[in-house]
Amino acid sequence: MGSVELKNVTKIFPPKTVAINNVNLKVHDGEFFILLGPSGCGKTTTLRIIAGLEKPTKGRVYIDNEDVTDLPPRKRDIAMVFQTWALYPHMKVYDNIAFPLKLRKVAKDEIDRRVKEVAKMLQIETLLDRYPRQLSGGQQQRVALARALVRKPKVWLLDEPLSNLDAILRVQMRAELKRLQKELKITAIYVTHDQVEAMSMGDRVAVLNAGRVLQVGAPNEVYNKPNTLFVASFIGSPPMNFMRVALKNEGGNYALVAEGVSIPLPTELGKIIEEKASDVNDLILGVRPEHLELSTAEDSNIRGEVYVIEPLGSETILNIKVGDNIIKARLLKETTLSIGSKVFLKVSTNSIHVFDPSTERALF
Repeated sequence: MGSVELKNVTKIFPPKTVAINNVNLKVHDGEFFILLGPSGCGKTTTLRIIAGLEKPTKGRVYIDNEDVTDLPPRKRDIAMVFQTWALYPHMKVYDNIAFPLKLRKVAKDEIDRRVKEVAKMLQIETLLDRYPRQLSGGQQQRVALARALVRKPKVWLLDEPLSNLDAILRVQMRAELKRLQKELKITAIYVTHDQVEAMSMGDRVAVLNAGRVLQVGAPNEVYNKPNTLFVASFIGSPPMNFMRVALKNEGGNYALVAEGVSIPLPTELGKIIEEKASDVNDLILGVRPEHLELSTAEDSNIRGEVYVIEPLGSETILNIKVGDNIIKARLLKETTLSIGSKVFLKVSTNSIHVFDPSTERALF
């Protein structure tokens, strides 16, 4: 196994494109670590710097506490799986998997043993005599994984390896990859823009945007306690609802209010927001769709009307017009409501998020 650490790593491509900006990360031995973010946020550049395929403009890279910043990829004891799989079309599956061992002049008997061992692990032992063109996408993906694992590297780097698979196979391979990583106790760093992949596979997730690491934590921590507006909006499906609200304080009774919104707050929470906010009359309220419940008029703190109904079989997504906002509520059942129906919702103060628009940071 191997730990990986990036210290103050910046990468600037000519003339002045900052791909990643002062990134600090520590990946622990045996951890499945996710780099998550939209296209162009610096995920793949970060992975390539760890691999040695790019050199940082500033900062250092450590693997197992050894400074490898100036070492070439072949001396870093890492293996990388690319989005395109990059199999050699003129080689059979056996030779594709064996290739990195042949480069290292491993004994023939040892190569044979290790190729068959990893092929059995990935359930491709019957494919060893085929060419890549004779394989399905899922089979080619397994061959690429086998070629990376046969060397028994310290660190396994994966750059969106499932993005070329169809939806059903992608779900299946997510589970397979996680099982394999835990079974082998290998350190894995996995790049994706798919937050469902990140939530379901990672031990910890680093959310990146515009070359910066915004938050690092366990999937549930990042989901339940996003520290910025971007993290809150990027993780969750459907995404978090946002509404502009004001904090009102009437004789120590605090509430978040806007057209169709009136959410009473505990005094302590009201004071925290009042103290930290740049402007208490301009705040952003965040509520996840699953935390909104249908209620009676008397019990509600959000009121609106049904705008669109999305039946999804096991659940229903209600799009609700609240003032000038369209928000989504997830119901775990069918609904008798129709478009234009008045609707009353309630949300617990334990489930709300409040952000300062000027800093885009969470206030508690």
